[in-house]
Amino acid sequence: MIENMNLPRPSAEFDERLRTTLQNLPERRKKRRFTAGRVAAIALAAALCLGGGALAAGGSLFPLLFPDGGGAAGEYVQTPGGAVDENGDYRLTVEGVLFDRSTGAGLISLKLEDKSGEGGQPFTLGETLREYRRPGIAWSELTECFAAPEEGQYNFFISTANQVGVGGRFYVDTERSAEGVWYVEGAFIAGEEYSGEALCVDMTAPGAEAPALSVALPEFDTLPHISSADGNVILSPVGLTVAGTGMFVVDEAEYIALRLDGGGVQVIEDEAGGVGRTLYALGSMAGETGTYVLSFAPELENVRSVIVNDIEYMVK
Repeated sequence: MIENMNLPRPSAEFDERLRTTLQNLPERRKKRRFTAGRVAAIALAAALCLGGGALAAGGSLFPLLFPDGGGAAGEYVQTPGGAVDENGDYRLTVEGVLFDRSTGAGLISLKLEDKSGEGGQPFTLGETLREYRRPGIAWSELTECFAAPEEGQYNFFISTANQVGVGGRFYVDTERSAEGVWYVEGAFIAGEEYSGEALCVDMTAPGAEAPALSVALPEFDTLPHISSADGNVILSPVGLTVAGTGMFVVDEAEYIALRLDGGGVQVIEDEAGGVGRTLYALGSMAGETGTYVLSFAPELENVRSVIVNDIEYMVK
């Protein structure tokens, strides 16, 4: 695990923009819990498309995940110029990406264009989950995309040169996408085997030996973060990693919360109460480490401890 690091603190203005964007997200989410073993199977069947490519009207790079606008994650988000790959049929552009090396949590927004002019969609859209169709749910438009077992279908993956475990999910922004142009957003987590390798986003046909398109992602810095004394718990503005609990974290952690200075509690997961404030979760092969992409930005300076079920981990 990565130990706590003394990094320069971001400006108050930056932190405020980040928190305003992420804390406005609704709390009710369907749990997405995947172990590394399951990710290998899911990789060929479904990749999360978290809409996003071009800037939406409100200025957000992630209008599906952050529908209230803002800068998605403020200055943490990189908008790499020239992050494009294309062939005779398609052009894939990375329009924004955020990756936290301390926890391995990340977000990415993509734009895919059909250059062939033949039309047709290069992936299949899954049925919108019932939980996302109710009034008041900001994620009502989340529609997973995946490659059907037929010619011309593709998945999206985050990968490394040596193919270490990186799990993720992708959604298509069906409102902004049109014939020949698709906007896709994804949440991803680099697993325990990741040790700093360069990341790519690939568009790959099932069973293919090489991706049809691959775009290298920029180098990333470690975001400000805090950790427990033993390094088993790490919390950053976008991710949370929990290890050393002796349980299968993503399956058995029914309650996760932050205890704040002053005694207040900020709930991340509460299975009994129906609260879920994570965008994606990934467990290790053994299951004893769990990482979560958060749907809000905790105020690190105000967090005193992380509670997992009935265990409290001091981080100050």
